[in-house]
Amino acid sequence: MIRVLIVDDDKLARKGLISIMPWSNHDMMVVGEAANGAKALEFMETHEVDLMFVDLSMPVMSGMELLQVMRQRFPDLRAVILSFHEEFENVQTAYRMGVLDYISKVRLESEDDEQILKRIRQQMTGERLERTVKPPASSPGQNTCSQEEEEWSRLEQGWRSHYWLYNESVFQRLCKQTVETKISFRRLEGLFMRVLSQMETVFELDADFRSEANDVRSAVEWMRDYRNRVYAQVGTSTHFTNTTNSILKAVLFIREQASNTLHAENVADHVHMSRSYFSQCFKKLTGSTFNDYLKQERIRAAERLLSETNQSIAWVAHAVGYNDSKYFSQLFYEQTRLLPSEFRAQFHRGDD
Repeated sequence: MIRVLIVDDDKLARKGLISIMPWSNHDMMVVGEAANGAKALEFMETHEVDLMFVDLSMPVMSGMELLQVMRQRFPDLRAVILSFHEEFENVQTAYRMGVLDYISKVRLESEDDEQILKRIRQQMTGERLERTVKPPASSPGQNTCSQEEEEWSRLEQGWRSHYWLYNESVFQRLCKQTVETKISFRRLEGLFMRVLSQMETVFELDADFRSEANDVRSAVEWMRDYRNRVYAQVGTSTHFTNTTNSILKAVLFIREQASNTLHAENVADHVHMSRSYFSQCFKKLTGSTFNDYLKQERIRAAERLLSETNQSIAWVAHAVGYNDSKYFSQLFYEQTRLLPSEFRAQFHRGDD
């Protein structure tokens, strides 16, 4: 049984959360409540607690202060934060401190209580799917539930891999899949916050960049803007502070120079790394070898030229770095399963 403590200065909010959540369905039991962080610490000195639901904004001792103390005094205690949507930055900070999840007070009434607790318990136990609330094996709803969880798992893995930060094709495909998959905005928002909190240790944005997203599509567009902002900052930076930063600078350099003769040695030198170490790090972070990545960038540039100009195939081949148009057509087919002429014809048919 998971023992739960509710910490919120709003008494009605505490009572409401205790009463509406199906705790017992997920092997959870509320063992106490507290009006602020100080009261919560007093309670935990004399009672066993496994999981804490904590409001970020409280008098006497705030939720953030409580989380800081908790990490030192109760390192095994897990936490879920309660917040308003506008506390985006505090939520990100809390994720960096290791909280499991967050619940938006603004959308609490519209959330699926079963899904909230199922997700939290799943993270605590490491189980892939929670069995206690699944439909019977004979129920047609089971396959739908499993399929949705599998789709979510693929999306989560895709965003957490960070390949999307470096690879445009991966990013566009992931954005499309995210919009088309039936997932809740709140669940996606939580994932994005966890992903970006990891990135913030490497890419610290100079200006405040708040999310005003309110649905899945706008959240994906916000992520697109965030990615462009990271690019802009890294592109103008003269520092090579860490490997992740250096590889992203390498990616931006490849995009600029893709149409020229370019070798791994050139790019490694540009980011002040040895060729062997650069190649190793590049493959690890982007998911592609340098040669494969360069090829992808050139074909992607060719796609733009084929769709935006009426220049000959030979001209397009030369523009993206290939003097042999036949070799270019072969590479283009390997990447897209279409010849350049077929791609152009298909693109223009789409305009009709």
